[in-house]
Amino acid sequence: MPPHPIRDARAQPGVGWVIAALALVAGALGILVMVAPVTADDPVVNWPPAGRQPVSTVLPLAPYRPLQLTATIPCATLRALDARPGGGEALRTLPADVGAVPGEGLVVSTAQGIVTVTASGAEVVHQLLPAGPCTYRVVADAGGVRVSRDGATVATRTGLLVPQVAELQTDATTQTSGLGVQLHTDARYQSRPTLVKTALIIAHALALSLLLILAWWWWRGDGPGLVRPRLSWADAVVAAVSLAWVVLGPVNIDDSWYLLMSRNAMQSGYIGNAIYQFNVTENPFSTSQYVMQAWGGLGGNWSLGWMRLVPLGYGLATYGLLRVLVATMLGRAARSRVAPWAVAAAHLLWWLPYGMTLRPEPLIALGSAATFVLAELARRRRSVGVFAVAVACAAGTVTASPTGVVAAAPLLLGLPWLWQWWRAAGGSHRLAAVLLAGAAASIVVPVGFADATLGDVLESVAVHRWYYWQFPWYAEYLHYENVFVGDERGAWGKRLPVLLTLAVLLAVALGAGRRAGTAGRSAQLLGITATVTTVSLAAMALTPTKWVNHFGAVAAPATALLAAAMIRSPLPRRAGTAVAAIGSAGLVAAASVAFAGPNLWRPLSDWGQPFGDHRYIETPYMQSLLMPSLGPLALRNPLLWLAVAAVGWWWLRGPARAVLTTATGLGVALMLVVFTIAPLRQYPGTSVALMNLHALTGQPCGLAASVQVFRDVRPGLGPPTGGATLTGDMRAAPLQDSTPVPIWPADGAIWDDDVLSGTGRGAVQTPWYPLPQVHPVNAWIVVPVRGMLSKQQRLDVQVGTGDPNAPDHVRTVQLPAAGNKPEWTQLTIPLASAGLAAPTAVRVVAQDRVAGPDSWLAVGQPRLATPRPITELIGGRPVFADQTSAAFWPCQHQIAVHDGLVEAPAFQLRTGDGMEGTLIQNPVSPDYGGVLLQVDRTTKDIELPAQLTPPGAPTLGWGHVDELIYPHPVGLVDLHVTAVRRAGWTRLPTLIGERYTGRAYVG
Repeated sequence: MPPHPIRDARAQPGVGWVIAALALVAGALGILVMVAPVTADDPVVNWPPAGRQPVSTVLPLAPYRPLQLTATIPCATLRALDARPGGGEALRTLPADVGAVPGEGLVVSTAQGIVTVTASGAEVVHQLLPAGPCTYRVVADAGGVRVSRDGATVATRTGLLVPQVAELQTDATTQTSGLGVQLHTDARYQSRPTLVKTALIIAHALALSLLLILAWWWWRGDGPGLVRPRLSWADAVVAAVSLAWVVLGPVNIDDSWYLLMSRNAMQSGYIGNAIYQFNVTENPFSTSQYVMQAWGGLGGNWSLGWMRLVPLGYGLATYGLLRVLVATMLGRAARSRVAPWAVAAAHLLWWLPYGMTLRPEPLIALGSAATFVLAELARRRRSVGVFAVAVACAAGTVTASPTGVVAAAPLLLGLPWLWQWWRAAGGSHRLAAVLLAGAAASIVVPVGFADATLGDVLESVAVHRWYYWQFPWYAEYLHYENVFVGDERGAWGKRLPVLLTLAVLLAVALGAGRRAGTAGRSAQLLGITATVTTVSLAAMALTPTKWVNHFGAVAAPATALLAAAMIRSPLPRRAGTAVAAIGSAGLVAAASVAFAGPNLWRPLSDWGQPFGDHRYIETPYMQSLLMPSLGPLALRNPLLWLAVAAVGWWWLRGPARAVLTTATGLGVALMLVVFTIAPLRQYPGTSVALMNLHALTGQPCGLAASVQVFRDVRPGLGPPTGGATLTGDMRAAPLQDSTPVPIWPADGAIWDDDVLSGTGRGAVQTPWYPLPQVHPVNAWIVVPVRGMLSKQQRLDVQVGTGDPNAPDHVRTVQLPAAGNKPEWTQLTIPLASAGLAAPTAVRVVAQDRVAGPDSWLAVGQPRLATPRPITELIGGRPVFADQTSAAFWPCQHQIAVHDGLVEAPAFQLRTGDGMEGTLIQNPVSPDYGGVLLQVDRTTKDIELPAQLTPPGAPTLGWGHVDELIYPHPVGLVDLHVTAVRRAGWTRLPTLIGERYTGRAYVG
């Protein structure tokens, strides 16, 4: 018989002290790594560029306030401006129409012989402009704002923040010599480990590795090891389905967001948020993004299809570990044919809706599965060394996301035997065990702090808490509330694994006191997996956000639980009629409510989906039409599941098991069916599946191959013949009154009925616009519109033949409703849709038929255009593909956020599918610290008419293409990046606080 592990350890003098010493060394090195110095970038922007005169330029910063700003303004410049009627501004860093006056930027102006300097919402200087040569100098940094003239202090405001910067604008055109600005932008997270820190990281890794190896060897225990499961056809099915799911699987709304974090890190050098919260570091929760960064950089391919190979690997590894876990815990019972199929079905039930995502949950599931296997091995062998490795695995999983805390749940398996070990161990071994566990947890250091400092991480956590909703543990009900909403969050495929897991937990709890004499391996598996799953779900309460996606983090223990419940009924045979009825009713309710979720999979994956018309989802009734069914049989009907329970009671004497197995099998099969049908219905139009397939076969450019933008034809429509007919409030509007930017053609006519104290109703019949004698066969008519473009409004294009001044035959084609469009958009129809052989002229008829002040309509004169590939328009120019669609624009020049600057995009590519309103605010809202706020403040956007070709099934809209118009040239500055050494505990001026952006703390 092998020696007892404690006696074996005691027989080796000094083992406990060696482990304790190594643990102290590893822990101390981990702490030193966090506070070790780094080499941080210090980007310095100079305006104007060397050797050039100042010219106004757009310069969007993120974070919005530089660390230091120095502005030099010659009095000669101010005097030249003062000579103008009304004076002028020598320098402005935010557009004049942003916020209150004085604004959060810096303004140096003069009028009537008075010099005024305002900064960060306060007037700093208001004095007479002196005669003779002089120079004003404004310096803003952490100490406040100081203004001097020829070296003499004029004013000091110590309480002011550094002004925000979105542009460097000047009215001056003469006497500009000496006018300039220098900025030290806020790139605090762009850092690299110094030689000292690198040495500490290596030393920590070596010490921790040696510690865990020695602990495993010296405290390896004496019980049985793991059981390798026999291969089964179920394994082949899981592998085949997983590979197919790389192509077919649904898009997670956050896939592109996490991809952007990883992609942007290729230029910034760190994992930042990329969309909001000023792009602060995600450390220490950044492991999954680091892996994607490495994978994307390795393949040079940022398409969704390529990146999905990462979660594919996670999923297959998780499944393999769960097979080992179940085989080990079942022993000989695992040789049955049922066991591998139960694990496979449960795994696919969870993995199909939650596992094929670029979010961190698949990595957390893998870490949880590994921790579970190690914890079970440690329990079987009574091995403190193996348990220490399990602790390290759980701690490492937390670096993927705060939700990774669920990986610690399996460690509870060790408490009973650890207590026995503790009571038998000597003092040195007890001390060593405690220190070993703490040192094992320091595995978070190399991931969380390798390229970040303690000060960086503390500030990042503060920013996340300030600029995003944080929920306390007792608001955990929101996780479950979101499962029941009527949109894609509550899709039936996402509901089903969660509700079945909860129902099985209820059944296990009901039968817990009635398992006397059933302490077999399968009962033990059921009890242990139920305990770990319960603790995992409870641990989710500790996470500060409550999204449905988080449920994917508990997939590993929940999969093992469902598999155990399908191998052995969650209710014991002698449970009694009442307990059996209640437990079975819980599973019936879970299946019915789960299948009452809509078959809705926005964004993009909803194209071509069966069950109902996916263009209409606003009301509960419309959503009910999207619920899955088998012909006339609605799967949400509880009578169906009661019938399954009855059959199970009669045939298997296990109604709960029958309902669970049927619902699991049907759920997996239905997921595969609907995501196979959808791309087939969408074909020949593009789809997520088709784009993924192309990405894996050397054509990774996604939507770029299918989107066309309408470009004006030259010669276009001729000048109007006659005048417009106006009724009601409709009027011919001056261009500057109706739109902040020109529309094409810039001198075109515009009509609107947005009249103060008007009725809200009006109509316009534009004059006829002659078509050129020769025009393209595939010509389209483009109509610029804005306003409340509901179904009640009427927008028509009329096409005529004969004399273009007075056509003798007219056909009317109605333009589609476009919803609320406060900014200009452009609606299109093919000229051929009128069905006329030789059209000669077109005009627009628009009617605002809804009374009231909230109804309004504006129309511009029509244009002639043809659809062209979007790549001709974009070329290599920078674009912002938003946080939901970026994965489908991998070949475009996606803007980067680095050096404290935002690369100004020329175009914006936005998601459609009716989700526009929920997505557009994230990158541009100051309340979220949106990284594109300063871009948004300086631009006006025009939505370009675009289409997806070839067309597929009707949808809510594929997306949008916006051209961004800037008031000044972009980036007319010199940028030099220097380096500074910064201690690990240093915290730079904070980004939080209501004064920074105006956002108050909301919890």
